[in-house]
Amino acid sequence: MNLARRILSPCLPVLAPVLMAAVIPAQAADPSQYSRAETLVFADRHLVDLKSPSSLRYSFVRSGSLESGFEDQVRIDVRRNGKVCCTVQGDFLTGERRLALPEIPEAEANPVILYFLERDIREMQRLTKGRPNYFQKRIRMTMVDEAQVRDTTITFQGRELPAQEVTLSPYAKDPARSRYERFADKRYTFVLARNVPGGVYQLRTALPGALPSDPPALEEVMTLTGVEAGPAPKPSKK
Repeated sequence: MNLARRILSPCLPVLAPVLMAAVIPAQAADPSQYSRAETLVFADRHLVDLKSPSSLRYSFVRSGSLESGFEDQVRIDVRRNGKVCCTVQGDFLTGERRLALPEIPEAEANPVILYFLERDIREMQRLTKGRPNYFQKRIRMTMVDEAQVRDTTITFQGRELPAQEVTLSPYAKDPARSRYERFADKRYTFVLARNVPGGVYQLRTALPGALPSDPPALEEVMTLTGVEAGPAPKPSKK
């Protein structure tokens, strides 16, 4: 069972429906059953050492031959709430691309990962006409059973830092891949680092080109650019 669905269960009333279905469990699982990939991506306490209030800043770059590319930004505002850690409010992309995000109370893991996946699932639905819950299921299953984890090194603000890279291809071994064959080899990469603000350095999806030597037909990369003091998220209106 997916750890993220247990960790964010207090957020049930405020999460968007697609994201909510992906992360909320019927019952909490035994933590000993979680895979290393699940723990790194969904359960580590990414936000606990972040100064409050803070704004995490990420760049977002979409490229490839399949559709027009763009560059945009993501902002995650964090306010500490005593022992419970943090209230989080985010702006994921801007203008017409902006993903509306409600405030999340009592967050410890960085929800930018779930925001990224929320948008990705919506994009998969748009591009393939498939059902969001099917893509959610494939990501959950692959995170548990097939994700690869390796130690790596990143460079952030001039420093080399240790990190962990989690990779998965949710649709590669799907018996029903013929329904969306063009996107079946899509690959997801999560780069986590305890020594960067917010614990999440980079998230990336890549759809390979027609030939192994070709650049990705479609690639989206979100990368941490820095952290700034405040502003604190505004309290939700009742």
